[in-house]
Amino acid sequence: MPDEIQIIIVSLDGEQYGLIVDDVVGQQQIVIKNLGSIYKAVEGVSGATILGDGSVALIIDLQQIVQLFELPLSA
Repeated sequence: MPDEIQIIIVSLDGEQYGLIVDDVVGQQQIVIKNLGSIYKAVEGVSGATILGDGSVALIIDLQQIVQLFELPLSA
């Protein structure tokens, strides 16, 4: 286990969430491509982009990710 973890804080509908990530690469302007009908059912992914080096990066659907993993608060 690493000594440090990296968390990206995001906001959705006035709530804040923390996403634990392996690495923060940077910030880029991208064009999001539709994944097509084959990958439409993949939960948590809304599209993809081709990076400058030719590799493909998936674009997460934050709202779906929150719905999939949000734990209810205990009373």
